[in-house]
Amino acid sequence: MALPDLSKYEKYEQLTQGKVRYYEAGTGKDVLLLHGMGVYTSADTFQFQFEPLAEKYHVIALDYLGFGNSDRVLGNGPTFDVIVDGIREFLDIKGLEKVHIVGHSAGPWFGGILTYESPDRVLSLTGIGSAGMNATPVASVSGYQAPTAESTKASNMNSVYEGSSLTEEMAGEMGLQMLKYANREGAVDGLRPLVNQMADANVRKSYLLQRRLPFIKCPVYFIWGESEGIDPGPTWTEEWESTGHNPGKGSKPWVAPNTKFDMIPGATHNLHWEHPELITKLLSDFIG
Repeated sequence: MALPDLSKYEKYEQLTQGKVRYYEAGTGKDVLLLHGMGVYTSADTFQFQFEPLAEKYHVIALDYLGFGNSDRVLGNGPTFDVIVDGIREFLDIKGLEKVHIVGHSAGPWFGGILTYESPDRVLSLTGIGSAGMNATPVASVSGYQAPTAESTKASNMNSVYEGSSLTEEMAGEMGLQMLKYANREGAVDGLRPLVNQMADANVRKSYLLQRRLPFIKCPVYFIWGESEGIDPGPTWTEEWESTGHNPGKGSKPWVAPNTKFDMIPGATHNLHWEHPELITKLLSDFIG
């Protein structure tokens, strides 16, 4: 299975803080795809979902300010505030009044803050392996460093297992794809403001998605990998089992009023790579 080439969908917009790259295709309901955190992370993380979703929806996959092929060196960021306000300004410039947000890892964290701050702009919020639920920084943030071809492939190999659609060859190709973003001038040092925020437990508390979820009224959907290693993965697995596969009925404080959950057996953090067709179907069924 070859990696999709999204270059023909590439566009750019100038925001107040810098220029952002994005992919855009399709017609229908407006769907905004938000990637996760990392010096090599970009809108390419949704390369297996982008074209299938664009057959049904108007889909945009955005590189935040400070990420991917967007401007990497900013005067005052990227930070939580710069990223979230950058997403909001992007929606303004594109004339998108209301969107369905789909995020992976830190994507639903940023998207969730936007939903909390600007509820009239978001029709639904979907988190795939969502971050932002724990005040304790994960080791990958506090131990942040420049990646290599070997380290990116090794990281991607966590998603290669029996039953996964990702192969070792694809993991290597994706590693090289990711490395080109990490090798852009200023990529590593440019992310330091956000890395420092994410590595500081006191700062993280101020931006936790967990605190905001109970006040988010739009439909919320979390898709979680059963083998997810990032907190609160183990806690969510316990909640999944104790509530008969409906954590929305649980007692945890992070449950939004209108929440749907799905747990994917055997899947890890990058479940949208491992089970691309299933994830695309679940997203389509939820968005409608």
